[in-house]
Amino acid sequence: MAEWTTESREELKKLYVQTNVTSDELIKDKEMLSEFTKALNSNLLCSHFTDEQVAGEILRIRKTGKLPRIRT
Repeated sequence: MAEWTTESREELKKLYVQTNVTSDELIKDKEMLSEFTKALNSNLLCSHFTDEQVAGEILRIRKTGKLPRIRT
């Protein structure tokens, strides 16, 4: 199981902003979440996060108020 680092969290937030999809939408759409996870793992080169780990981390970051807002 991959561990979250400052670098991986920053990459997650960066990719999240680029996708321009709200966290609720992303987590509810399994296919979209899977594509997001694949892109994140690819960007990080050596991490192997699961969809569940990514969804959980998005929610955790959102609860702390550090997840950027998506304007729809």
